[in-house]
Amino acid sequence: MKVIVSFSGGKDSQACLIQACNEFGAKNITAVFCDTGWEHHLTYQHIKNVAKQLGVPLVILRNKNVDGFVGLSKRMKWFPDTQQRMCTVQLKIMPMIDYILEQDDNIIIIQGIRAAESDSRSKMSCSADYFEEYKKELPKKKNLYRKTAVKAWCEKHKATVERPFFGSTAQEIIDFILDNGQQPNPLYRRGASRVGCYPCIYSRLSEVKAMRNDKQYVQRLIELEEEVNRLKGGDGIPSSFFSKGKIPERYCLKYGNGIPAFEDVIRYVSRDDAQLDMFEPEGGYSCMSVYHGLCE
Repeated sequence: MKVIVSFSGGKDSQACLIQACNEFGAKNITAVFCDTGWEHHLTYQHIKNVAKQLGVPLVILRNKNVDGFVGLSKRMKWFPDTQQRMCTVQLKIMPMIDYILEQDDNIIIIQGIRAAESDSRSKMSCSADYFEEYKKELPKKKNLYRKTAVKAWCEKHKATVERPFFGSTAQEIIDFILDNGQQPNPLYRRGASRVGCYPCIYSRLSEVKAMRNDKQYVQRLIELEEEVNRLKGGDGIPSSFFSKGKIPERYCLKYGNGIPAFEDVIRYVSRDDAQLDMFEPEGGYSCMSVYHGLCE
């Protein structure tokens, strides 16, 4: 039996890593981090520090066919959005599946998913089959990554998902980390509510405001947005990191038509009268399936 902890650098996955060490022993688990190339340098450092402090082997996975989030966005000539989460699919899910298929053993995958995070996550359970989607009666045209290989692997092995903090609150997670002699990702102290990707397409406006002083990260996103649109050409609707509705339409100046260029968003959150949370989606932010404990 191989025990894997999906470690994003966020508080929930950190609590899972600590708990797994307490239950199985540090040498008997593996922390797996899927690197998008789009994280804050503090997150990268935090992941290494936590693994080193706990004495846990750390495996860093990357999609070898895509040059991280930047390369993916350039290749697609658009940015992932809430309807097409290609960043999660290609940069996290696919590398993780590849890694699992390399293991000749039954696997327990520990995820930091909590019911309180969103409406959709509240409908999940404390445990699941990692490859449950592959075992459902699906239309023949359903595009599942490495479907044949996964089915062959599942004939010999099991991949079980466990969510030990499913019913916990955010405060209970923080308390657990502190009680075990560690500190959570320092980005939380800077106003981040999520730390996977910097920024994430799901970032709240208050988080965008908090990142204004990280000039290098602001600039890299402005430049990436410009590069994606240069590659796309002048035809069609401009591509923007955030979707329509992120800020009021009258503040979308660069592209117009309610499309919020990142420059527009930065300008908006800097206003004294900006209403930072009015335009966030109802029900909280959530991911789509069993795989998405990879993010936060």
